[in-house]
Amino acid sequence: YTMFQLHPVGKHHLQVCGTTPCMLRGSEELKAVCRKRIGPAHTVTADGMFSWEEMECMGACVNAPIVAIHDYYHEDLTPDALEALMDKLARGEKIEPGSAIGRQTSAPQDAQKTLIDPSLYDGSLGKKLTLPGLPEKA
Repeated sequence: YTMFQLHPVGKHHLQVCGTTPCMLRGSEELKAVCRKRIGPAHTVTADGMFSWEEMECMGACVNAPIVAIHDYYHEDLTPDALEALMDKLARGEKIEPGSAIGRQTSAPQDAQKTLIDPSLYDGSLGKKLTLPGLPEKA
């Protein structure tokens, strides 16, 4: 229940996904950035600007690792990209949600590698077949 906070939160509350897909793609490093800049989870910086917590799966595993800020997802993050977002927030600038690498929605991270031959999906390889037991046309 992300809407229930048992501790005070900062103006900018970061929710870092720590579930396996995000962990495998770098969320531990993102949590290290949060610990360095904010402190332990569930604490607020002295200026009241930042707080953070670890979350369970946010359901955007394909774009891992994910950090939700103001309930919007910031995806494909690296420690440097998270630092840049935090710098902008600290300066009072707006940040745009989405992929840090410019990925469109859940598209492949690199060049498309599947379904690149249209004959695999355009029906041209299909063979005409007759279903047994069909009633005869009048």
